[in-house]
Order: sequence, then structure tokens, then C-alpha cells
Amino acid sequence: MPDVPQSAIGNLADLEDGQVALSRYLVQRDGSLYVALSRLDSAAEFVDFVTRAVAIGLYFRGLDYARFESLIYPTPANPALPEAAKTPPPEGGDEVFLALDIATFQPSRQALYKDLRIERGEAFYLFEPIYLESASEPASEQQSEQQSEQQSEQQSEQQSDQQNEQQSEQASETRALLDVDEFIASAWAKGVRFGIDLAMVKEGLQLDRPERRLVAHSKPALPGKDAEVVEQAPGLHRNNAPRRLLGGRVDLRQFETRYPQVAAGVRLLKKIPRTLGVDGRAVSGELMPAPLPKDFDLASLAGPGTRVSHEKDGEYLLASVCGFLNIDTRSNQLSVADKIVSHEGVSARTTGDLLLTGEVYEQHGEIQEKRVVTCRSITAFADVFGNIVSTGGIVRLQHNLIGGSASNDDGDIFVEGVASGATLLAPHGCVTLQRAENCVIIARQVVVERATLCDIVADELSVDLSEGCAVAAKSIHVHLARARREVGNAVLILVPDLTRDDARIAELQQQRSALETELGDHRQRIDALRGEKDVASYLLLAGKLRRREATLSADQQAGWQRLSALVAPALRTLSQLREALAEFELQANTLDAELEEMLAAREQACSELVCAVDHVEGETRIDAYLVRLADTPLAALPSKELKARLRRVDAATKKLFAGSSGSFSWAYQTPPPRPA
Repeated sequence: MPDVPQSAIGNLADLEDGQVALSRYLVQRDGSLYVALSRLDSAAEFVDFVTRAVAIGLYFRGLDYARFESLIYPTPANPALPEAAKTPPPEGGDEVFLALDIATFQPSRQALYKDLRIERGEAFYLFEPIYLESASEPASEQQSEQQSEQQSEQQSEQQSDQQNEQQSEQASETRALLDVDEFIASAWAKGVRFGIDLAMVKEGLQLDRPERRLVAHSKPALPGKDAEVVEQAPGLHRNNAPRRLLGGRVDLRQFETRYPQVAAGVRLLKKIPRTLGVDGRAVSGELMPAPLPKDFDLASLAGPGTRVSHEKDGEYLLASVCGFLNIDTRSNQLSVADKIVSHEGVSARTTGDLLLTGEVYEQHGEIQEKRVVTCRSITAFADVFGNIVSTGGIVRLQHNLIGGSASNDDGDIFVEGVASGATLLAPHGCVTLQRAENCVIIARQVVVERATLCDIVADELSVDLSEGCAVAAKSIHVHLARARREVGNAVLILVPDLTRDDARIAELQQQRSALETELGDHRQRIDALRGEKDVASYLLLAGKLRRREATLSADQQAGWQRLSALVAPALRTLSQLREALAEFELQANTLDAELEEMLAAREQACSELVCAVDHVEGETRIDAYLVRLADTPLAALPSKELKARLRRVDAATKKLFAGSSGSFSWAYQTPPPRPA
């Protein structure tokens, strides 16, 4: 084989056998072959050219195999313009180096290359040194010249027939030099068109002993990644671990997260889009497509109370309302509702104490003893033995409240069953009960059908049947009062202490009287100034001039100026008096409004003090109880002190009724304010 084989590139006009005409995207210049990428429409077009060239016995000499593969099988990871290009394109151009030339692959040379064995996506080749007879296949021009010289010397030096026979029996052999570029062309013709390991091939061609080596391997397809969701909000799942407190302590009465709650607009889930895999390639060049990753529609996970939001950094599932999060394990749908429905009850085993921030909570199981449920609105369908703390919703107990408590800071409490041995607190709301036994009830308004041995403090109280109760309120109506186990009823009408109000009213009246004196004095001084002759004349003429009822001549103008200068001090004094009078009148109006408000509030507070007991059938005592400002309010007393205070008779109480029969009706008569 010559050191530099003759080029097999010919002109289309006079193309000879064994030559090939270059396609429009192939450019030959400066002793090299380039590919003009702007003219190459597709990789398939280049594959066709390579296949035709190999088929007619040609190969690429000095081939840049990495560039060759990138042109045939372009991928994002292996583009047609790799960074490590052997020869960079000319400045401003799009031509890339491919090979030095296209040369003829002689049949005698093709026979030197064996078939490749393809197993499990890999191609193997048996490398072994190949020796050729000198007469049949010269390895190179230098070897041919050496062999000719040897033959001449042998012919001239033959001296006997024995020497000639011995020389003819010894066949002169030389090792064939194989070429990487020819190997690539041979492999292409034999079906191996991808993944040739050039380093392995070059090393194998130099071996001095037979050895089978892996020369080409397929590129397996890289699988992609299925679409998935990532939780965005913490605590989306129930966590039955004890709640951690500050300082590393734990509260064994509460679980970490029992009923997940979210606020409107909170990101619940983020969709991570699927990642497509990378297609593989067999050694034959065939594409091995990567499996398509699974995908899903995030909207399929959006239940009531949630929505899908497409944002710059991804697709999210958001909570559209505030409430409790529920995950349907069958459909994987997430929903947010303004209430949570629980059937498991509240106990140390199932839930521990609950701290809920949602609007509505429905509990169909029992709330056991010593368990605390803090929430807004709650409806309990079973017995309650624990403690319910509402922050301002509605507490509705459709069964019994036994030994526990229910409090509502700014709302109402309804008990449709029996309240027994319980505490009910609604300082700004109404407590409505059907039946109460041995309960402490403190509220703005209390409505009870039947109360037995209860202690009740309210502003308004209505009881159908009171049995041995001690009650205190401003407005009281009892339909029937009777004793219970020799324990009578004690009724206190809360009469406000008007001492502070009367003192304030007297103070306002004194201030108003002093202001009235100042007002009269200023009015007299103003009238005196206005009555002076010069001032009166000035004011009269000034009014006419202002109303355009008079005009002044030149002589009169001079007199007007003299008069203005004369009365100027008096006018300044008059202006000051008027300003002071206006300020005093404003103060008087303010005092009048405050005084009127105080008197109206006093009258309103006293008019609410009424008491009516329609029927008395047992020992009943009714007292007026003066609520002094220095005393601790009844609602703030401990239960034992409250019980004693409601039944105690002392200087603060005034008896209005005591008996075991009859009826009672009373309305407070508002006393006149005490003079200062």
C-alpha cells in the first residue's frame, strides 16, 4: 500500500470508475476535506454518501472519527460541532474538518480485514499479525524494492541446482500493515457503524499475537425520570409524635400534627416535570429509543378547595381557602374544607389535646376526660367529658357535657343534652341549655330550661325551672322557683354602684356652671364695646360699605381713615373677646354632650335592673346586691368563693323578698344624681 494513496475524488463531468463526486456539502481545499454544515440538510443525507462511497470501495483517509459520528448521529451531547474539533472552521465560516481525503480501498486490502462478531450490543474483532507473500501483495514500495534487490542477488549468486531448489521452497513473507481508516470502512461495510473504540483498534493492529478484543460498543439508552410531586408545605401528614416545645421539651398531651391545616394561597404540591431520557445507539447505528417517562396532569390531584397555579418557577397546587387538608388515599386528590369531621374521638391514645385553627370542627366521637380541644366553632355529637376552648365561634354540644367545661371567648354555647358538674363560660355570648345540674355558668346571657343546684352569673338570665340555684344578674326572669333537697334559691339583682358616675356628673355640672359665668361676662364686655359711640358709628358705616349701600367722597374718605385709626384698639379688643367667647362655647358644647351621655348611660344601666319570679314553690330569697367598684367581680371569683358569695347576706345586700310561695316582680327606680 503506498504511503499516500491516490485520491478517489473526481469531477462529475469526467468521473472514472472507482471515483466519487463530492456532494454539495463536501468541500475540498488546502489538502483536506471539509463539511459545509449550512449545506447539509440532514444526517441521513450524509449517511447515504458514506454508504455509497464504501460500497464502491472507498474509505476516508485521515478521518476525524469523533466529527464523523457527530455528523451521522447528532445529539445534544454529541453535536455536529464538538468543542474539541480537530480543525476549527475558518473565521466567519461554517465548514468543519472531516478527513484528509477519500481514497480507494483496494479489494486486496479489504481481504485483510476479518468479520466482526456482534454479541449483546458489542462488537469483537480477532487481531492477529498478517503476513503476505512478497510476490503476491507488496506491503509497501520500500518492501517491493528490497524484495527485487534480494531476488537479483539470489539469481546472480545461484551456483547449483540444490541452492535454487532450497531458495524456491522458502517463501519470502512480510507482515501486512493494517490501517485504522481502512478498519473503519471495513467495519461500516460489515454492519458496525457506531461506537468504534479507536484507541483499542490502534493498539490491536500492533499486536504480535492473536487476541480477541472489544472494538465497538453500543450506547445504551438512558432512561428519563417520571413526573412527580414534591410537598411544599410542612406538616401535610398526620404526625403522632409528641409536640415539641421551645427549649427541646415535648408536650406528651399533644401530637405533633393530627389534623393538618393550611391557609389560603399556601403551596401544597409542586409538579416536577418528567425528564426525557437519552436515546441510545446500537453498534449497527440503529436508534435505541429511551422509554417515555410517565406524566400526569396536576389538575387530577386538585379537589375542592384547591387550584392549580402556573408560575414562573413551576406548576403548583395551591390551597384556595383556609381550612383542613384532606388526602383521599384512593384517588390521591387533595382537598381543603373549612371544617374537619372526626369519628375517632379525642383521647390520649388517638389524638391527644387538639389545637385547631380552622373555622369548623365536627367531632362524632367522645371527647374524653382531661382532654383539651382548642378551636373556633365545634359541633360535638357525642358526650364531652373533657374541656372545649373556643376562640370566638359557636360551641354546639348535641349530647351531654359531663364533668368537663366549655368556654367561648366571643361567642355562644349550646348544650342540647344534659350539662352535669360542668363549667360553662361565655363572657360575651349566650349560654343556652336544656338541663343543667351542679354547673357553674358565667355568661352575658343565660337561657336554661331546667337548672338544679347551679351557680349562675349573667347580665340577662332566663330560667324556666330553678331548683336550689344561686343566681346573680341584672335582668332576671324565673318562671318557677322551688327548693331542691332543702336547698332554696338565692337570687341577687346586680345593682351598679353609681357613686363614681354621680361624682363625674357633679363635676361636669360644676364645670358647665363656671363656663356659663365666663360666657355671660364675655358677652357683656362685647356688648359694652359695641355700644361705644365711635365703635357703633364705625361698625354701622362699615356694614353699609361692605353691603355697597353707601359710597364715600374724597373728603369723606379722609374722615373714614381718621375714624378707623381712632377705633382700632377697641376693634382689636373686640376681636379677642369674640375668639375667647367661641372657645368657651365649644367647651360648653363638649361638656353638654358628655353630661348628656353620662345621664343616658346611667338611666340605661338602671332601667335594665328588673326581676320577675312568676311562681315561688320553695324557699326563695331575692336580694339587691350593690356591685361596688372595689370588689372583685363575681365572674372572676373561684367557684367555691362564688358559691359562698351568691348565698351570703351582708351589708352589700338588701332583701327584697323571702318566702316559699307567691310571686315577685320588681324594677329598679333610677335615683336622681347626687349633688356635688
